[in-house]
Amino acid sequence: MRRSLFGHRDARRLWLAGAFLSAAMWMLNIAAALHVLAAAGTGRLALVQLAGTLPALLLMPVAGLAADRLPVRGLALGSAGVQAAAAAGMALSSQAGDLRVFAALFALQGTAMAFWAPARQQWLYGVLKDSVAEPELRQRANAAIGSVNGAMIVVGAVGAGLVSVWSPAGAIGVAAALTALAFAVLTRVRAPEPTWAGMPNAGLRAHLRSFASGVGEGFAAARRHRLAHSVIWIGIAWGFIGGGYTVMVSGRIVEDLGAGSLAVAVAFTCDGLAVLAATIFAGRLPRRLHLPAWALAYVVQGLGWAAFFLAPGLAGALACLVVMRLASGMIIALDTTLLLETVPAEFRGRVTSVHLTTYNAMSRLSLAALGAALGWAGLTVLGTATGLLSAAFGAVWWFAAGRRVRGDYLAAAGTVPARAAR
Repeated sequence: MRRSLFGHRDARRLWLAGAFLSAAMWMLNIAAALHVLAAAGTGRLALVQLAGTLPALLLMPVAGLAADRLPVRGLALGSAGVQAAAAAGMALSSQAGDLRVFAALFALQGTAMAFWAPARQQWLYGVLKDSVAEPELRQRANAAIGSVNGAMIVVGAVGAGLVSVWSPAGAIGVAAALTALAFAVLTRVRAPEPTWAGMPNAGLRAHLRSFASGVGEGFAAARRHRLAHSVIWIGIAWGFIGGGYTVMVSGRIVEDLGAGSLAVAVAFTCDGLAVLAATIFAGRLPRRLHLPAWALAYVVQGLGWAAFFLAPGLAGALACLVVMRLASGMIIALDTTLLLETVPAEFRGRVTSVHLTTYNAMSRLSLAALGAALGWAGLTVLGTATGLLSAAFGAVWWFAAGRRVRGDYLAAAGTVPARAAR
């Protein structure tokens, strides 16, 4: 029985491509911000960031349906190819000094990126389908994706910072090269079996009606499957609290504790390493412990976040941040497995996109709310309050949903017979 994720050739290549794309995304975002700040200031940076994120956010439900209905290999390759071309164009336009072209290409890159996550998830589950250790490999694969995302925060941030000292355009060019490497790796992954039989004899109008109704079916599936629904709503709750995470961490370290940019860099390095360590551990966690561990992680994450704002010195604050991000790593590693384990294959892309859309939308709303809230409450008050709310969400989730769907979750993976699970 093959239980090692990295012993599965196609899963290993998907993981490697995801690592290249994650590092490229972080490098691109940081280098683009540095370029726009130097060229046009903070006001234009906000507009460029909006151009880079809004189209992707609006198209995410369509991207999920595309992953369920279209060949995911071609969809993922198209996503990576367009991203590589757009990033290369951004590097050239940054040298030319045309900010409008730069913003348009940034929007194109973000739009293409929206198709990657649901397509990757369908592709990954598809290539693992024939494995006798499929449920365990799915768990380890999702944890490994969380691990690489944590590691690439550090790699992408450090890489962008170092290369941008020489030239932001050079850092954007490196991001384009990493995306091209991801495309090359993806060409060596086999195509999975389709999850949708299609409509071979239907006309264009019927296809358009089916596509439109398919988006609604995705939202209905997210509501219908109890565990997926509960994961989505707690993601919305944390998205509203955690959307201002980067701003609040930086503000706490610089403004409240009087430290400098080096301390901020150390904090985010500790952040990435803590997430990485926790996701590795979560990938080996017995399935019967997944739901209670996930609920507990939300409680610890919230308490650690509140303690970060109450700690008297920098060392204590960083220790609390590490505890908080260890809990976050557990959540990240188990999140996708819990979301999709009880969802039929033909809806996985759409349910993934619903989760990402609602979380990202709430995170952006959170940034706006944070700006307003800082006008009447200090950072310490807001950080403590949001941390306690997160802890409460974890407890509420367990008693309202987690313990009730535990049998369904174990039965879906074949851990217990379906009749016994009930």
